[in-house]
Amino acid sequence: MEFVCKEGVEHMKIVLVRVDDRLIHGQVALGWTRNVGATHIVVADDEVARDNTQKMLLQLATPVGVKSTVLSVSEAAAQLAAGKFGNDRVMVIVRGPHALLGLIEGGVSLTKVNVGNVRMAEGRERLTKEVAASPDEIEAWKKLDALGVKLEALWLPGGSAMDFNQVIRSHR
Repeated sequence: MEFVCKEGVEHMKIVLVRVDDRLIHGQVALGWTRNVGATHIVVADDEVARDNTQKMLLQLATPVGVKSTVLSVSEAAAQLAAGKFGNDRVMVIVRGPHALLGLIEGGVSLTKVNVGNVRMAEGRERLTKEVAASPDEIEAWKKLDALGVKLEALWLPGGSAMDFNQVIRSHR
């Protein structure tokens, strides 16, 4: 996904949109950042954006030489849609499908999403080995599928990808 300014010069590129309820951690910080050549990680999460301690911890987990920004979903959508991250190669991380819908509603064009880790918890059912969802989250995944977003379940860079759209479509 590339955002082009009026003069026709590329000024920001989203290189990966990933769903991972752990947000920035070792696998994201090292594996995915290197794999896609990200220079800036944007975390779009309402809860963490309000928690200075969590923001600080995520910034500490960010690899040296990579910038990180933690914003609410609506703030992230506005800044991404406006191409506010200069010449950066941006990796966007969210916790779940509702944040993805919020980004789309805020003007961000999402064509492909990497669905990583969403832990099992009370009220959630396992959809793949690494992804669990509540009934409400399943409906959000179905909305993303209906919007034409390509959903690819891929836990590790270079691993075997699963068509998460098919997983959602086959869910009762």
